[in-house]
Amino acid sequence: MLNRALLRRSTLTRNATARGSLGMTLIEIMVVLTLLGIVMTVLAVNILGQFESGKVDATVLQMKNLETSLLSFKLKYSRYPSTSEGLNALVNPPPMKNGRTPGAFMDNENQLVDPWGNPLQYFSPATSGNHEYEIVSFGSDGQTGGAGTAADISNWQG
Repeated sequence: MLNRALLRRSTLTRNATARGSLGMTLIEIMVVLTLLGIVMTVLAVNILGQFESGKVDATVLQMKNLETSLLSFKLKYSRYPSTSEGLNALVNPPPMKNGRTPGAFMDNENQLVDPWGNPLQYFSPATSGNHEYEIVSFGSDGQTGGAGTAADISNWQG
């Protein structure tokens, strides 16, 4: 009799366990999906933030490269390009006084565009400070002003 009671009890327990492990309820699935969504959102925001700040760093490095090319231009022409000539003078240099045209100081016009796809601005003389020229990127929004990654970036800023 004792064996029969134990057998019946173990059968009930096994059936209850089997029923409970058949699957998750709709609410449990929704909770898991919501948690996964929150985790993915946090990761996406952090990754995109790092990507955008990386573009700022790339713009600063690109401006340093342009400064080197502008110095080469000055050594060849004894002046920096005018504002009207712009940075394009590094890719398509004007003729020299002797009528000859030197080779390009930059490989292609793609180097004159910031990582957000906006053309870099060039001013000679600089619009701020006592500099002979200034290179400016308007940041991620492509417009003057802004904050964060949308802030303007100048080759002369600290």
